[in-house]
Amino acid sequence: MTISAATPLIALEVAVLDTETTGLDVRQDRIVQVGAVRMRGAELLPDPPFDRIVNPGIPIPPVASRVHGLTDADVAAHPPLPALLPELLDWLGDAVVVGHSIHFDLSVLRHEARRHNLPWREPRVLDVAFLAAGLDRGLVDTSLDGLALGLGVAVEGRHTAWGDAQATARIYAALLPRLQAAGIRTLGEAETLSRRATDLIARQERAGWFDRMPGGGRPDYALAAMRAGGQRATDSFLYRTRLSDVMSSPVIAIAQTATVHEAAQLMHARGIGSVFVEAEGGHGIVTERDMLRAMAEGGAEAMAAPIARFMSQPVLSAPADTFLYRALGLMARRHLRYLGVTEGGRLAGVFTLRTLLRERALATLAVGDEIAAATRAADLARVQAALPGLAAGLLADGLEARAVAAIIAAENRAMTARAAELAEAELGPPPADYALLVLGSGGRGESLLAPDQDNALVIADDYAGDLDAAEDWFTRLATRVNETLDQAGIPLCKGGVMARNRPWRRRLSEWRAQLADWARRPEPAAMLNLDIFYDFTPAHAPTAGGAALAEGLRVAATETARAAPALLRAMGEIAGGHVAPLGLFGRIRRDEAGRVDLKSGALLPITAGARVIALRHGVTALSTPRRLRQAAERAGRGETDAALLADVHGFLLRLLLAQQIADLEAGITPGNRVELARLSRQDQDHLKDALGRIETMREMLRDLLQGM
Repeated sequence: MTISAATPLIALEVAVLDTETTGLDVRQDRIVQVGAVRMRGAELLPDPPFDRIVNPGIPIPPVASRVHGLTDADVAAHPPLPALLPELLDWLGDAVVVGHSIHFDLSVLRHEARRHNLPWREPRVLDVAFLAAGLDRGLVDTSLDGLALGLGVAVEGRHTAWGDAQATARIYAALLPRLQAAGIRTLGEAETLSRRATDLIARQERAGWFDRMPGGGRPDYALAAMRAGGQRATDSFLYRTRLSDVMSSPVIAIAQTATVHEAAQLMHARGIGSVFVEAEGGHGIVTERDMLRAMAEGGAEAMAAPIARFMSQPVLSAPADTFLYRALGLMARRHLRYLGVTEGGRLAGVFTLRTLLRERALATLAVGDEIAAATRAADLARVQAALPGLAAGLLADGLEARAVAAIIAAENRAMTARAAELAEAELGPPPADYALLVLGSGGRGESLLAPDQDNALVIADDYAGDLDAAEDWFTRLATRVNETLDQAGIPLCKGGVMARNRPWRRRLSEWRAQLADWARRPEPAAMLNLDIFYDFTPAHAPTAGGAALAEGLRVAATETARAAPALLRAMGEIAGGHVAPLGLFGRIRRDEAGRVDLKSGALLPITAGARVIALRHGVTALSTPRRLRQAAERAGRGETDAALLADVHGFLLRLLLAQQIADLEAGITPGNRVELARLSRQDQDHLKDALGRIETMREMLRDLLQGM
């Protein structure tokens, strides 16, 4: 996996390194021992460790021998560092190097490389002492022994490179849950946290442990600048095209009683490489390869055999709105050349590689079917880590920000579904039909790179077996899902809008009662939750009954809102209450850091306003642009305002995505504030105009409320 600032610590591959030397002068002293182990997250990897004794080429002072126990006689028969350094660099590879006072070790290695004119590449690093000091500003003892004692870590083989590397690895593993609890989830955020250890940094800088650049400057030890690779162009075709755009339809099928010869004639006449078979229990499929197999097994007589004998059943399929990159990932994992396409649960077409691969190659995939193959949170975290680079590449390739946001939302929904599948594998079959819903921006398909969890469960009223046992099953399912997503880099919702909390885990009848209560008493305190809820979409419904539950809840929610003027009025007043961040003379208001909040004063009025108008006119679409256009059509209003606001919405998403990508690479937790100084003059002018257009939404809401 390519390592970037956005890589979650839970999935980060590191090499924990320690050295023993002839002394503490990084310029003059030499290495006598190197020890290192590999880790992924908090787990030690089974890879062979690196454990070498080095002949320093100079006498080892007695004071140094008393520390690490190595004498001139001990090292005499071992190779010098020039013979080992290429092997060490190859062993380290591109891993992030973790250590205790790691800049000392790297400085000695760096000077050794220069002394012998050997190649050297500066790795990305994390120092456990810096991390601990960043977490606890009052921490006094940051020594290896002090950290081990405070974290309850055993230390064995102290002052040997191998023993200290093992101890450091255990300290790093013990720090990871503390970092996560503090909201430090990615490599970039850990690097930023490390900068808080200002006293340690100053002492190490005075000791000469940091590399100097010409002119006396020192590069940022955390290497948090934007890195090449995340910004490479990505072929956006696979990420903006859905199966419905390229499938062959209608379905060409043949009766199961037909012969192989009849099927071959049909395929030849239609110029197709496969044909569906109408069989009991659903469709099957026969391909050209199946025909060849029939001839190889039965010769000419096989032509008279029933085609059903050679078909594959059931037909593997995906919904028509599936993005191509995800469909291709599924096909690659299952070794398929044909994929059924469904609409409304029914087979509607077929997608094949034959025509697609003439223009596009599977090698362009940045995110494929890794989610379906994930078996733990760390696997999902690797997908989450790839999203910023994917988003950057797609934007660079000219893909609209709305389409990029739809990709991010699709991945987050897929991770939510996979988390539920993993939980089900632990808990056993569900005691009732259910659907796991994604709410808010994820439900609208407008997710950015600052995710949190907004999800809920809708459960059938007819439980199988004991009610308490069934409720306990769903409680454990929801808790496991929320914990898995949190570990994978989609943090817990600070507002508690998660299925593990009882208000967001209800039977269908309970949700209907809640909807009625919201309609009767549209209190301001409930409005935020109501806004999030009305954007729900199912992420995981393991049965047809579960899918029907989600659809039934959608119908009930839409009908309830449309028949409740007081509720819509309350939602409209809140949506219209958001004021664009414009000051005197139309100047953009910014905070002390020079940033402007584009969510509360810009995106929210548009998304919330579009939601209210759509509900008023019975529009069930979820995406903001579609809501605007369909509501305008049903209201008999011109599409100019709707198109204008949709364009503003897309522009704001682009600015936010670009800022979040830059922040992630700099180790800054992404949010909803954009730094004005980084925008081009043209974008600043467009932003000022876009913020002024927010008033159009306020006018549309006023017209709506006056007509109720």
